[in-house]
Amino acid sequence: MSEIVNIQIGQTFPPERWLEAADNLGRAFPMIARWFELQNFEGQGKEDAEAFMSDATLALVALQFVGNCAADRCRFIAIPKKDGGKT
Repeated sequence: MSEIVNIQIGQTFPPERWLEAADNLGRAFPMIARWFELQNFEGQGKEDAEAFMSDATLALVALQFVGNCAADRCRFIAIPKKDGGKT
């Protein structure tokens, strides 16, 4: 019996799509951070906005890295919803 060498599940995207997603999200993040400031949940609006922007920056760097260096190694797997549909 031969060995299984590689199994790939999921969908890949071209590098341009990863970089487009990074660009789109990068434009939206400042508005979302501002929303956190305006909502001022429990008096921590500024801290919430700073924490969000820190996480958002990390996410943007990851998207840009995948787009530039690893698009062929990253895959998405659709997870079924409870009703049987896909997310």
